Amino acid sequence: MLKKAIEEKSKMVTNDTANNRALSIVPKIKELKKYNTKNSIPKDILDLIHKEGLFRYFQPKEWGGMELDFQAWLDIPEIISRGDCSTGWIVANMASHHRTLAVFDEEIQKEIWSANPDALIAAGNIYQQGKGRKVPDGIILSGVWNFCSGIEISEWCFFAFMLEENGNKDWHQCILHKDDYEIMNDWDTYGMKQTGSCSVKIKELFVPEYKLQSFSVNREGHFFKGIKKNKNLMYQIPTASIGGHGLAGCSIGGAQLCLDLLLEWIESRSTSTSNLKMSDIPSIHNRLGEISSRIDASRLILRNDCIEVENLMNMNKEVSTQNKLKYKRNAAYAVKIILEAVSIMQQVSGANGIYNSSPITSALMDVQACSTHIHFNQDMQFSQWGKNQLKNDFHSPTL
Repeated sequence: MLKKAIEEKSKMVTNDTANNRALSIVPKIKELKKYNTKNSIPKDILDLIHKEGLFRYFQPKEWGGMELDFQAWLDIPEIISRGDCSTGWIVANMASHHRTLAVFDEEIQKEIWSANPDALIAAGNIYQQGKGRKVPDGIILSGVWNFCSGIEISEWCFFAFMLEENGNKDWHQCILHKDDYEIMNDWDTYGMKQTGSCSVKIKELFVPEYKLQSFSVNREGHFFKGIKKNKNLMYQIPTASIGGHGLAGCSIGGAQLCLDLLLEWIESRSTSTSNLKMSDIPSIHNRLGEISSRIDASRLILRNDCIEVENLMNMNKEVSTQNKLKYKRNAAYAVKIILEAVSIMQQVSGANGIYNSSPITSALMDVQACSTHIHFNQDMQFSQWGKNQLKNDFHSPTL
């Protein structure tokens, strides 16, 4: 009876409902952010997000999740980031990892979600940072993974690694409880401080087979263990291609926060040289138009991608390599124009925008830090798309 009640409640949540829940808590996140001096999201904000179910918008409905349409990949982190970019980043990651768990073995899904369907799951996603060797009934895993966002607030964590067997390499992930790894307190940054993206160390740990999943999606015979149970094709949308869109959404929402703060500041200011109200200066009006058009354009580009990729999966049950590379290209471009908007905002705020005590400064630095993610590297993402357009020779084991 309880399971049925959970399923019925989850069916009532639509993308619009979830977006409205996110919008409703943005003012409170802004307020709570003012008092946070730690390198992680404070409990008050976490409790607020848990209360609205906003870590679980891609969790299967069977476990009380929302299982929303894929445009939520962008929308919810973007909205939350209008309150705080670091918080949006954590929401994007934790929701993404519920989606990842849905393709793992049903046994580990039950182990985690039956104990705590609200469990937070971090990830060390760089395959080359981990190494596994095959042993009976599992593997022995070692490695050091950096950029594990939200690791200190998470009960579990995914780890990507290279599995070597008989001279062959397989790209794998596993999921482990926090008792199995060591968190290194090395997150000291100028922006995105509250993501708490510390490194993690593991040495010679046995990992049983049911906690493993191959992500060599282009290998013949590859399959995801969890899709027999979780049949929604949304779970098979290639994360390696469009995974950056949720994180790019954080830069968009963070830029919107910067603009909101800038507008408040402009309304309250007069220039020191002419005593004109800043809100009366035509060049300021023009600058605001430049800023807002870039934010809106980036949002629309990436939302369109999220809608398109789900439609392609539902029609064809696959996405072409050129489209996959297009999504990576678009994420880099969207963040490029967000950084242009940020640069204009820095110019408008002038010397008043360099104080560490300024909320505008903090928000701007978060967006700049967010933009450094490898997904948004223009040289890589633009050139991969262009070369494949001409040569059709792109190959990747995980894309």
